[in-house]
Amino acid sequence: MTRERRLRILRGVATGGLAIAWVGLLCRGRDGNALTATLFYGTPWLLRLLAGALAAGVLKHWGFRVMAVTCVIVSLMEGWHSWRSDQPAIREETLFASVWNAGRHLNENPAGWRAVGQADISAVIECGDFSADEWQHFIAANPDHEWQRFDGSTMLGVRGKIISHESLGVHDLFRCHRVKVALTRGGEQTVIVVDVRSQPWISREPSLAGILKAAAGDPKAIILGDFNTPPESKWFRPWREQGLTLADDGPRHGFRETWAYGIPLLTIDHIWLGPGWKAVWTRRSRHGSDHSMVTSQLEAP
Repeated sequence: MTRERRLRILRGVATGGLAIAWVGLLCRGRDGNALTATLFYGTPWLLRLLAGALAAGVLKHWGFRVMAVTCVIVSLMEGWHSWRSDQPAIREETLFASVWNAGRHLNENPAGWRAVGQADISAVIECGDFSADEWQHFIAANPDHEWQRFDGSTMLGVRGKIISHESLGVHDLFRCHRVKVALTRGGEQTVIVVDVRSQPWISREPSLAGILKAAAGDPKAIILGDFNTPPESKWFRPWREQGLTLADDGPRHGFRETWAYGIPLLTIDHIWLGPGWKAVWTRRSRHGSDHSMVTSQLEAP
C-alpha cells in the first residue's frame, strides 16, 4: 500500500470520526429514541476529543479544521467539568455507601472481598455465582456485615440488619430491589439496588421511571446501581425535579467516569440520594473489574 493511499484512508477515517463526534455532541441529553440514545451514549467526551484531534491533524480543509478544533475545545471543557480535585472531607456522624459492578467474578476475586465490605452500605452488581464454600469464605471476610443475594446477579451488605426486601424490576429492562435496613450507625433506611440493561437502543424511560417510583418519595432513600446511562440523560430530569441528587455533584477527586478499566469513558455507576442526605465526599477505586467502585460519604444536611 502506498503512502498516499494510507493517507487517504486515514483522512476518510478522520472525516467519519469527526462527523460521528459532532452528531453525538448534538444528541447529548436527547436520548428520546434508539438512534439518538445510541449516538449519545456511544460518543463520550474522551472519544470525541480523540476524533477531533485526529481530524485536526490530518484534514486540510479549513472548514473541517474549524469543526475539529471546536470539537476538541468542547470535549476538553467536558473533561474539565468531569475532573475535580477536592480535599477529602473529615466529618463525624457520617455514613458510607458504595456500589461496584464486579464483572461477574467476585467469587473468584478474594482480593475484592474486603473492598466491598468497607462501607456501611455496600451494593454489588454482577457479583457472580458463589459456591457454598466460596460464600462462607466471603462472609468470613466481612464478619461485621449482613449480606443478601437477590437474583443471582445483585447483592447488598450492611453493617446492621436487612429487615425486608422487595423485587420491583421488569424482566429484560432492569433489576430493582427495595431493601429496608437497620444500620448499626444510622438507624432504619431505604436502600434501592438497581441494574439497568446495557443495550443503548433500549429506552431508559420505563426503567428510570420505575426506579424513581420505587423510591416512593422517601427523603432518606439511597439508590445504588449500574444504570448504564450517563447522568445527563433526559430521563434523570424528573429525578432532580423530585429532589434527588447525584453524589458525584458534590465534592470528589479525579474523573467521575466509572468505566472502563480506569479510562474515563462513561459515568454509568451512580449513587443517588434523597433530599434527606448530602454527599460530602465521593471517590473511585479499582478492584479487578472493568468498572470502578464508587464510595460516598453521606451526612444529613
